[in-house]
Amino acid sequence: MSIEVLRASFGLLLLVVGNAYGSIAGARSLVELEQSADLIVVGAASGGVQSGSMLSFSLQVGRVIKGDPTVAGALIAVDWASPTQAGSPDLGSPEVAGDGLWFLRRSSSGWGLLPAVRPVLFSETYIPEPPGPIAITYVYSPSAAVSDKVASEIGAALEAANGGGAELAALYYLLDELHSPVIQRLYKRMSASASPNQKILGLSGLIRGGSAAALTAAFEAASSLNAYPLEAGVLLNAIRNQFRSTDSTSVEVLGQIAALTGSSQPLRESAARALVAIHTKQALPYLAALLDDPDPNLRSEGIGGLGSFANGLPVQTPAGVPSLAYLQRPASAPYMTKATVANFALGPAPADATRLSFWKAWWLQNRASLGY
Repeated sequence: MSIEVLRASFGLLLLVVGNAYGSIAGARSLVELEQSADLIVVGAASGGVQSGSMLSFSLQVGRVIKGDPTVAGALIAVDWASPTQAGSPDLGSPEVAGDGLWFLRRSSSGWGLLPAVRPVLFSETYIPEPPGPIAITYVYSPSAAVSDKVASEIGAALEAANGGGAELAALYYLLDELHSPVIQRLYKRMSASASPNQKILGLSGLIRGGSAAALTAAFEAASSLNAYPLEAGVLLNAIRNQFRSTDSTSVEVLGQIAALTGSSQPLRESAARALVAIHTKQALPYLAALLDDPDPNLRSEGIGGLGSFANGLPVQTPAGVPSLAYLQRPASAPYMTKATVANFALGPAPADATRLSFWKAWWLQNRASLGY
């Protein structure tokens, strides 16, 4: 697969993210679902009668994660207001089936389904899991926190599905919200998997958590990215938009990736963007080196990173993106001047010659005082 196709796959992934740190393809926050549900169970759906936009089906409950524990083993009736257009004719009795994790809310008629995504199909309303007991690695205590139980169930589901593919890709952005230690256990297990796509997804999770070792391992596995464009998109997004460790080891690894011509171009660009977001003093030599890169987008990243440092901008973190806090310039900074403000630019647009010359000169003038 060519770099162009990998770029396209990554671009598609970012389009469906909505914003770089939220849900994918309409997936709902797991924290929101956990808090809104009166009953969370693992069970098997069957039957199904649809009239207009209302689908009613049976759910054989296996395990109760949240809510009344006496429901375990029971067959309960569940209603779902499907996206079928209101007023449509009776659609008969469709067969519905599925084993997985279900989020339910009590209603006047019994139980209403809280879809795991904003779905079109019934198969999108729950998180698929294999039938039977949960994998022993993810067995939890009845007294465990609900977030740990949910994380354990989803972790087991992802491993059983060999990473989950496109159908479960959203979960890799939503699991982190649970802040459960189970999630890091999942990522560590997946990162050590013999399955390349699981390995990439596991490393992606560890990278989102700030692991420089996982970043190094991802760099070493760069040659396998082309064969797994979906998983590569998750990995590139983790580096580009979420890896923000400012320690010297992390910055050095990012700098080595960004500087290595002949390596995967999307990987280089993701590492460069992370360097721009971090823009600590340790990052400056790598950012300055990008000013001479043959690729115009990487030259632009060098300009953005040096300008962010000189103008005293804070580290760009996922939390600061919605408010644009990372663009709030302080009243003063040690290296900020009218010229650094005037020549500041941030983004992937090709670098213009004037700004490029300015920042090359700025680096030559200031590198000694910065310890280089």
